[in-house]
Amino acid sequence: MDSTRKSKIIIVSFLAGALLLGFSAYVGMASTGNEHMAIIKKVIQDKGGVIVAGGVTAVPADESPFERSGKGNTIYKIDYTKAGKAYTAWYRSDNHSSILKEPEEWILP
Repeated sequence: MDSTRKSKIIIVSFLAGALLLGFSAYVGMASTGNEHMAIIKKVIQDKGGVIVAGGVTAVPADESPFERSGKGNTIYKIDYTKAGKAYTAWYRSDNHSSILKEPEEWILP
């Protein structure tokens, strides 16, 4: 095999590996987000609440009541109703993606 062909094979292999790695990261992040939504729905339902449409949003750490948060955390603001009254809950999740993170925590009214 000549050196030009070897070079092309190496480049194509590298690009295919990079695409595979990127796709794996995307799938992992999507499944983590789905896992967080399942946890949020379960906790609010267990408290007797119903999440309003569009009531779950990810917010920056400085807009939340949590004193600390790391790069490995996502903070969710959850608007829900219970017995006809509106409430807001906060959830700091663990993304499993960074060493810099705080433990999972809920702030419920």
